[in-house]
Amino acid sequence: MRASTWTLGSRFNEGIKGFKTFGEIQNKGLKEKFNLFAKGRRPISVTSSQRSVSGCLAKARHSSWPSRASGLSMRGSMVPGMSGFRGPPFVGATRGMRILVATPVNEGKQVDMEFADGTAYRFHTAWIKDSHPNLTGNDYYRKSAQTLFESDQYTADTVKTASDGSLIAVNFKNHLDENAVTEEYPSAWLHAFAPYVGSPLNQKAKPRINGSGLPGTGSLLDDLYKNRKPWDSSLVMPRFNGQEVLYDENKQIEFLEAMMDPGVAVVTDVGKPKSLEHSDCGQPLEDFMFDILGRANQHPVRATRFGVIHTEARAAEAGSDYDVKNPLSMHTDHSVYHGTPGYLQFMYQARGSVTSKVCDGLALAEYLREHYPKDFEMLSRINVTHSSRNSIYAKDGQYRRESHAEGFCFELVHTHPVFTLDEDGSVLKVVQSETKRGISALPFEAYEPYMNAYKRWMSLCEEPRFKCAFEWPEHSMVVMNNWRVLHGRAEVSAGMPRTMVFAYVMKTIYENRHRLLKQRQAEQKKPELNQRWLTRLPNQVLTSLVD
Repeated sequence: MRASTWTLGSRFNEGIKGFKTFGEIQNKGLKEKFNLFAKGRRPISVTSSQRSVSGCLAKARHSSWPSRASGLSMRGSMVPGMSGFRGPPFVGATRGMRILVATPVNEGKQVDMEFADGTAYRFHTAWIKDSHPNLTGNDYYRKSAQTLFESDQYTADTVKTASDGSLIAVNFKNHLDENAVTEEYPSAWLHAFAPYVGSPLNQKAKPRINGSGLPGTGSLLDDLYKNRKPWDSSLVMPRFNGQEVLYDENKQIEFLEAMMDPGVAVVTDVGKPKSLEHSDCGQPLEDFMFDILGRANQHPVRATRFGVIHTEARAAEAGSDYDVKNPLSMHTDHSVYHGTPGYLQFMYQARGSVTSKVCDGLALAEYLREHYPKDFEMLSRINVTHSSRNSIYAKDGQYRRESHAEGFCFELVHTHPVFTLDEDGSVLKVVQSETKRGISALPFEAYEPYMNAYKRWMSLCEEPRFKCAFEWPEHSMVVMNNWRVLHGRAEVSAGMPRTMVFAYVMKTIYENRHRLLKQRQAEQKKPELNQRWLTRLPNQVLTSLVD
C-alpha cells in the first residue's frame, strides 16, 4: 500500500476510455468539460439532473486505474513542484487545505493525511468510503442500505495525491480484485472534516469536538448570531429593493443575514395587489416570501397563510388585537404559540403609508443584565404564561363576521421565560406581549420581586431612547426577527385607509434556505466543490467550506 501522484496525460486518457470520439458524448455540457480537462483545468459541475464529469471519470477509472507497474506512482513525500499532474486550479482554496501526503496505514484500515497548513490527521478508511457522494442518487438519498454493511469491509490499497495537493484518489479493495473501486476526494472537503472525524497526529492538529460528537444541528448563521450588535433609537434601518432581492441570490443572502443582525429591514418595491379583497391583497407578500424562502407558516384555522388587518371596523370588531385604534405596547408576535414558531415576521403595507417603530430586545435584555442583574436573572429563569382563546375565524377560514359558516375556536398557551438563554448564557429569544399575558403561576416568594422586574422591563420597552422610528411606505414591507425585535402599533395619518398583511416563517425554514444559498454561492466560487460535495454535511463542517 502506498501514496503516489498521477500525471495529467494518463489521468485524461483513463477518463475518456470508452469514448471513440467526442461525438459520442451526447451532452454538450460534458463535452465542454472534457475540453477543459484536456487543458488541465478542473471541469465544473453539471446541472443537478446530470452527473458530474468527475463522477463519470471515476466510473471509467474503476476498471482502468493505472497498475502498480505503470510507473506513475512514487514513494515518499509529495513535494510542491514535483513532475506529474499539477491538478486543476483550486479556485478559492487556501494553500493550507491542500494535501501534501496521504498514506494508508494499519493494513489499509486507516489513512494518514498531512495538509499544507502543517496539520495531520488519521481517517478511518470506512468513513472515507461511506461518505463519498457516489453512494447517493440524484435525489441525494443513499441508493441502498446494503452499503452500510459493506463500507467497513474495504481497505485502502493505494492513495494517489495530485502534485498540487488539490485531490486524492483512494483505491479501495474488498477481498477480491474485481471488487476494487477508486474514488476521488477534494482536499478542501477532507480538510474541513479532519478536525471532526480525524485523530490528530501532531500538535497543530486540534480536534473540534469531544467524544460525544457535534453538540447539535447548528447553523451557518451561528457566527453572525454570536457577534450580534445591540442597537437603539439611532439605528439606520437597513433597506432592500424587493426586485433586486428576488433576482439576485447574493442579495438574498445579504437580506437573510440582516435578519440575524440587526434583525430588521424594510423591503421596498414589493408590488401592488390586484385588489384589496382578502385573497388578493396578500398575494405580493406571499409571492415574495415563496421566491426567497418558501411557503409561509399555515395558521390553524385561517384559509390563507397570511392575515389581513384593515382600518375598517370589520377587522376591529373581530378582536382588539386587530383594532388599529387600540394602542399596543411594544411586543413580539406568537407569544401564545408554544415554542414561538414565527421566527421571521413579514408585514406588507398593501394600502397606505405609515410611520412605525421597533426596538431591540437584545439591547434591552443586555441593559438589564448590566444595570439590573437580579431582574435579568428572574426574567430569564422564572416562567410566565401567555395564553388566549382564538375565536376570530369561522370553519371556512374567513373572519367570523364575514362568513356564514360556524365559528371555530381554539386554545393557545405558552409558558416560558421572557428571555430564553442559550447554553453560553446569550439571549436566544425574547417573548413579550402584555395584551396576551395570561395568569402566571408565580411562586409566592418570587411574586413581588418578579413583578417589579417585569414592570421595569415593560417600561424600558417603551423608552424613546430604545425605539427606532422609520417610514413604511405603501407596497413595501418590514421584516423582522420575531425572536429578537419588538414592534408597536404604526402611526396612521387621520383619515388614511390602511391595509396591512402579515405572515411568518419558521426558524428551520429560514436557516436551511440560507444554507442552500450559501452552498450555491460557494459552488460558483469553487467549482470543484459542487453540490455533490456540499450537500449532506453538518453545518459546522459546511461553514468552513462556504465562508
